Amino acid sequence: MNVADLGRAHTIVVGVSPTSGSPGALRWAVEEASLRGGRVVAVRAWRPHAPETATGGRVPSVVSDDGARGDELTRLADDVAHVLGHDHLVETRVVAGKRRAVLVEESRSADLVVIDAGHSTEVGARWLGSRLVRASHCPVVVVPPALGGRGSSPFGAAAGRLGRSVERAAGTAGRPGFQHPPTP
Repeated sequence: MNVADLGRAHTIVVGVSPTSGSPGALRWAVEEASLRGGRVVAVRAWRPHAPETATGGRVPSVVSDDGARGDELTRLADDVAHVLGHDHLVETRVVAGKRRAVLVEESRSADLVVIDAGHSTEVGARWLGSRLVRASHCPVVVVPPALGGRGSSPFGAAAGRLGRSVERAAGTAGRPGFQHPPTP
């Protein structure tokens, strides 16, 4: 720690996914910030839509993404409020760019970056975490699904059982007489 950091609040940056809302990462970051007397900044990477082409295949000369960025900021604020309630003190920020690049840049002014691990089938989430850890300018916490609250509800548990049943049925389809080993 250097002298310039003494008066600065401990800053935790949370990468918030537009698909899951990153509930585990948000909750963990808020709890950690309260222990350290710091602040939480929820960040979402945003990529502007490609502009429509004008006649002749040319790109229009005036393109404004202010409305789209504002819409994304509203969605981010709604996602954070859905997880933490409307009385949270989390700052929200939408930054143009790819997820990893945005979080690496945000790590320059952060003390900690927090992301959700994502579902096991989300290859992009695994790659994001792995590549972010290597490129970050501060420590990175990857919150596992068990702490993220996924599957902890009766609906989530039932959905998991249904998914395993479908997977088992698909694995035995067309194999008459095959008996799957009993589930422990």
